Amino acid sequence: MDYKKYHRDRDYLENEGLFKNIFTKRFNILKRFIKQPGKVLDIGASTGTMLDVFKEHGWQTWGVEPSESALVAENKGHGIIHNYFEDVILKNNSFDLVILNHTLEHLDDPVGILTKVRRILRNSGTVFVDVPNFGSLSSKILKKCWPYLAPEEHKHQFTKQSLGQILKKSGFKVIYWESRSGIFEYANPLLELYQSLVGLKKRFITDLLIFPYSLVATLLNMGDSMSFVGKKVN
Repeated sequence: MDYKKYHRDRDYLENEGLFKNIFTKRFNILKRFIKQPGKVLDIGASTGTMLDVFKEHGWQTWGVEPSESALVAENKGHGIIHNYFEDVILKNNSFDLVILNHTLEHLDDPVGILTKVRRILRNSGTVFVDVPNFGSLSSKILKKCWPYLAPEEHKHQFTKQSLGQILKKSGFKVIYWESRSGIFEYANPLLELYQSLVGLKKRFITDLLIFPYSLVATLLNMGDSMSFVGKKVN
C-alpha cells in the first residue's frame, strides 16, 4: 500500500470530532502515568488530531507522516517530518513519549521499529501502542470475516501475549494494558451518541445495536482494540 496517499486521510478530515473523542481516551490513559507535559512523537500522525489533544495540554508535539495529510498537521503548528519512520534519522534520547496508534500492524518489522523507538526515548521514557486485538471476542467469533484482519493493509496481528513479548524484546517493560470496543473507545461516549445522532444517524443506530457486544467484550478485556503503555528499560 502506498501510504503517501492513504485512503483514510479523508476520514480523519471529515470526522475530526469523532477521532478527537477517541484520542482523548488514549490521552486519559497516558496521563495516569505521565504527570508533566514533555515532548511527544506520534508515528503515523495523519492530520495531527491526536497531537492536537497533547498540544492543548502543553506538550511539544512532533509527528512522522508520509501521506499528504502531513501538510494539514503541519499547518496546525505541529513539528512534522514528512517521511516514513523507518527512513527518518532522529536524535537519541530526544522524546519523553512516542505513540504508535494503529500504526505498528502496518509496518514490516515491529521489533526493529520499537527498538528504534527505545533509542529515541529519554531515560524512563514512555511508549504507547494501540493496535487491533487479534485475541478479541469478535475475532474469535467472526474468524476470517473479522474486519480488522484487513490483509491488504495489516502485515501483522497481535494478541496481548505476543505484543507484550515484542515490547519486552525491544527493551520495554509493560506497565499497563487494556482492551475495549465500540462506544467504550471514546473518552465521552455520550458526546459520540449525540454527534452521531445529529450528524450521521446510521452510526448512531450502529452504536446502539452493538452496545451489548461492546459492553461484554470490554468487561471481558476482549475488545477489538487494545492499548499498551511501556516504559523504557535503561
